[in-house]
This record gives sequence, structure tokens and C-alpha cells, in this order.
Amino acid sequence: MKMLKNLISILIACAITGTGSALTVFALDNNNNNTFLEESKAVGAVSTELDDTYVEAADNSSFNVFDIYDAHESYSKSHSGEKSYMYKKSEGIDVSRWQGDIDWEKVAATGIDYVIVNAGYGKELYQKDPKFDENMQGAQSVGLDCGAYWYSYALSVEDAYKEAEVCYQVIKDYDFTYPIYFDIEDPSQKKLTTAEVSAIIEAFCSTLQAKGYYVGLYSFSNFLTTRVYEEVLDKYDIWVAHFKVEAPSYFKDYGMWQYTSESSIDGIKGPIDRDHCYINYPYIISPDTYVFDGSESGTSKSLYPVSVNKGVACGIDVSLWQGEIDWEQVGKSGIDYAMIRAGYGDLPTQRDKYFDDNVAGAEMAGLDYGVYWYSYADSPEDAVQEAEACYEVIKDYRFSYPVYFNIEDTCFADLSIQELTDIVKAFCSTLEAKGYYVGIKSYANFLNTRLDNSIYSKYDVWVSHYGVSKPGFKKSFNMWQFSNEANVDGVNGPVNCNYAYLDFPSIMKEAHLNGF
Repeated sequence: MKMLKNLISILIACAITGTGSALTVFALDNNNNNTFLEESKAVGAVSTELDDTYVEAADNSSFNVFDIYDAHESYSKSHSGEKSYMYKKSEGIDVSRWQGDIDWEKVAATGIDYVIVNAGYGKELYQKDPKFDENMQGAQSVGLDCGAYWYSYALSVEDAYKEAEVCYQVIKDYDFTYPIYFDIEDPSQKKLTTAEVSAIIEAFCSTLQAKGYYVGLYSFSNFLTTRVYEEVLDKYDIWVAHFKVEAPSYFKDYGMWQYTSESSIDGIKGPIDRDHCYINYPYIISPDTYVFDGSESGTSKSLYPVSVNKGVACGIDVSLWQGEIDWEQVGKSGIDYAMIRAGYGDLPTQRDKYFDDNVAGAEMAGLDYGVYWYSYADSPEDAVQEAEACYEVIKDYRFSYPVYFNIEDTCFADLSIQELTDIVKAFCSTLEAKGYYVGIKSYANFLNTRLDNSIYSKYDVWVSHYGVSKPGFKKSFNMWQFSNEANVDGVNGPVNCNYAYLDFPSIMKEAHLNGF
């Protein structure tokens, strides 16, 4: 989690008010956008001196040595640098002018811990939320922690800079113990490219970060997953919106989840958004004034929802090892798609024995399908030969799912990260040039440790990880092989099962890839 990576910066910030950052120029290419800025930092609060505690105790006739000890322990904890206070489950709401007049005493009595207040929208000062001051003052007066968000209409970097400056003018006279979030979700922004969206986010967030604010990014899970570069998602804390699900379908780190827009709460008329928070932002942002209550944790494992996100489609992957398959039965079992092994090695004669039968069977059963090629390549040159062999096998077919390069064999154990990365690039770029949507398939640990991260901005990932509620792969992926022990009608013995997180058939047809 980026929180832990920032711990040292946060502790330093406790002693130094303000923070600085330098915006670097970002380069665009067809595959990636690099917009690098230093990680989010907290603004240090004014230090609380221990001497004040002793003076107050000395003037109190009911002198209590345990009060002094507790005060000292609290101060020591907030300056210890330990990571055991970084996580905490908190419940919150987010409000704007649309909630009208709010009875904040009643809200606080419900057990709500924090509120994220709309500061405004757009790039003009008159677009300040008319209830912002009233909501901030009311929430803080009853002891609620507060953050803020700015609703964006920015369609360019210049617009985003203006929005950030106006937001600053609105919020500058308040203290916040939760982040300032950039809310990017407007329908007008869905027409922008991923590069444009990412640059807009970077412009807004870096501007407020340079002014000393702890900045975050808010949007719906699908928008975050498909329209923002990973480099940007990795820099800023994420507040993800996804309603009516057991867990958000966002597979990177996030600090807050807006899980409903239809809640009700005493003190507010009409429906209200509700949020779960898993990060101890009040401690991170203002450790000198933070009061410990014993609910803090050094791990997030017991806090986040653990339900499995099953994506948009469920599939199996098959090869000669499954033997003859009754595809009609597979189609009736609820399976949506199949990943079929085309072959292995660097010769077309290494075509999978059942490849053609499996393609024909899946087609007859009305299933979508893609393919994978099992690799033994020991050099980029060998990988190109494998790609050419794969092409000879698959060229007469049309695939609504990707063509994956399966790199997981033990023969790769002695190769370096650079050697393996070059092999992947050689195979994938060869088939990509022939009009195929290409991806990489391997185990989570292999993907995390054996390939250069730059490869993941170029090609999709199919990750294998069994017995977990979420794969342990640190980057984005759009297919997860979650089991190798599934039982599916029509298949003899156990078979691998997968979830897909993109509508691949639509992508292939609209982009005219994989034979379409």
C-alpha cells in the first residue's frame, strides 16, 4: 500500500509544515503515459509539547500519574514511526448542497466517523458549493473528521490547473484530516483518451499536492480501471465508487469505498452516499494531534472486503490434457468462454493435438474463445520463432478473446529479468504486428518478480493464483485463473477456471482484431 511507502515522508512532514513537489514533463506514446510526481505527503500539524501536559497536571488538585503516563504514551506512539497505526476501519458519508440543511449533531450521534464535503465544481470561484462552509463548520463542530472533494468538468490540462487553483481558494482556510479528492466522472470526460484523462488528473492533483495537501482521486471502478494510467493510480490515494456489490471491482490499492448512494441517516433528509474507509487518514495527515482509541491496526487483511469479484464472464482453459470434451455440455453448464491451447515451442508441428477439435466444439456450443501458446523460448529470437509458429496454427481462425503468451515453465528459472522481458516483448510484438490482441499469462509471483514492470503498460495480463479472494499481482490484470480444480460438465477430471474482467468480444469486434 502506498501509505506504507510514504511513512518516512509522513513522519518528516510532522516536523516541517508544508511540502514541495516538482512536476515533471510526461511523455506520451501509443502504449503508456508517464506522469511522474513524488508520492503524496501529509502536511505536518503543530507539535504538541509534553511540557503542557505536566503543567496542566501540576495545577490540578486531583493529580493523576496515570493521566500523565497515558499522555506520554499517546505522544510516543504518534512519533514512533511504527506502522501499526496505518489502518483503521471507519464509516463516513459524503455531502454537498443537494443534502440541504443538515443537523450535524444528529449525524454525529449515529456513529459516523468522518465526512467528505463537496467544495465545488468547475474552474470559477462562483462554482463553490453554497453549503461548503456551513457543512465544514457544522461537521467539525461536532467532532467529525473532514475531507473535501472537487467535482471536475475539466477537458484539458489547462482546465484542470484552473480547477485546482479555484479549489484551493475555497478550502485554504480549513484544516482537513482526510484527503482532498479530485472527482472525475462526468460524462463529458468519458470521451477523452486515457492519456488526456491521466494528464488532467496529474495537473489537478500535483497542483494541490504542491500546496501541502494530501490528495486523492475519486471515480467509479470501471473508469479508474480503464481510463487512467497505472502510474497515476499509483501516486494518489483512491476513493472508488461501486454500488450494490460485496466488494468493488477495482484491483489496485484503495483507501476508501463509496458503496451506496441510497442510504438514510438521522439529521439528513433524503438519500445519502455512504463510505467505508480502511486507511487511518487522521493519523497519517495529523499524527501530532491524533488520539488513539485502540482500533488501529498494522495490517489491512481483516479490514477490506474479502468477497471475490467474478468479473463479467467465467471461462475454462483447456489443452490435450483434458482429452475429448463434450462442448455441448460445457455450454449448458454456465461457462461463457474457453481459452484453448494452440500449441507450444517454436514449430507449427507442435500444435496442440486437440486444438482444432476444441475450437470447433466451442464454436458449435456458442462459446467465445481465445488461445494461448506455451513457451520454452530461451532468447528473443526463439520467441519470435514461437510467435511465427503460433501464427501458422491460429491464422485461419477468429478469436473473441486474446492470444496469450504463456510463460511459466521451469526452464526460465535461470534467466534474468531483462532476458525474460525481452523474450516476452519479442513474442508479443510479433503477433501484435499481425493484428492480434496479445497478453501475458503466468503465476502471480512470476509476474511480480521476473518481468520488468514496463511490460505491463503494453500488454494485458492473465494471472494465475489459487485459493485466494484476490490475486497477489501488483499491477492491473483482466483475467484471473482462480482454480485448477474445477469440475465442469462435459470435461473429464479437474479443469482450470477463470474470470474475465473486460468485454473482450466487443473489444475484438470494434477494434477489428484477432481476425475480426
